Amino acid sequence: MVYATATDVQDRYDRTLSGPELDRVGVWIGDLEAEIVERIPNLAELILAGRPSLDTLKRVISVAIIRHLDNPKGLKSRTVSVDDYSTKEDPWIQGTPGGGPELSDDDWSKLLPGSTGDAFSIRPWGSP
Repeated sequence: MVYATATDVQDRYDRTLSGPELDRVGVWIGDLEAEIVERIPNLAELILAGRPSLDTLKRVISVAIIRHLDNPKGLKSRTVSVDDYSTKEDPWIQGTPGGGPELSDDDWSKLLPGSTGDAFSIRPWGSP
């Protein structure tokens, strides 16, 4: 099932995407949705129940794609010097050359809200 569209990404982006970019965005949407369904097999039922909402799913997918469009190499930092030219690129993730958009831990927590926190918290007896 298709949840997000290239239009959803375009509506959230601050520039107009070209035709080839829109085609690539469509492929990335399919890749991300396949990854999400692989990890959350009952996604359709959860969306019908509103956990997560369809709007949240579209936003998470769109933001992941926009993040990749803005930083396709996944760089954490980049240094460029002028005199005696030098350059340095420091990637966030090693070993993902030419990869597409990735869902962050924060993205997953929005899609699986019940799976976050409580690892190192103490609840009083009797609380739900």
